Amino acid sequence: MPEADALVICLPLTDETRGLIGESEWALMSESAVLVNVGRGPIVDESALFHALREGTLHAAGLDVWYNYPIDEPGRSATRPSEYAFRELDNVMMNPHRAGAPHTPETESLRIRALARLLNAAARGEPIPNRVDLGLGY
Repeated sequence: MPEADALVICLPLTDETRGLIGESEWALMSESAVLVNVGRGPIVDESALFHALREGTLHAAGLDVWYNYPIDEPGRSATRPSEYAFRELDNVMMNPHRAGAPHTPETESLRIRALARLLNAAARGEPIPNRVDLGLGY
């Protein structure tokens, strides 16, 4: 981490990944480092991230995931993404769940081909490509 210019988080949230990145990790990184979280919010300690960004021990962050999500449609306008005011920091870009591939004809074609490979493998009794281990929590 001391040599990293950027830390990109693409992990699922599991017992092993919750709070994986926090104060001790920021202390290892350069003040010019950037965090991008496209995995799950709670992988990064919320308080430690806010304070590192506010104090300048982390240069900037791009957050595609939140810490708090509304439980229903009416809650969308009243649920803040975090207990901390990340939106007030000039070094934070918040953009909820936009990191996925753009919805283009090319992307849809790739998705359909991947799904066909998966279904054909299942039909033939072969190992499923990209199988998810639900026991790990994702």
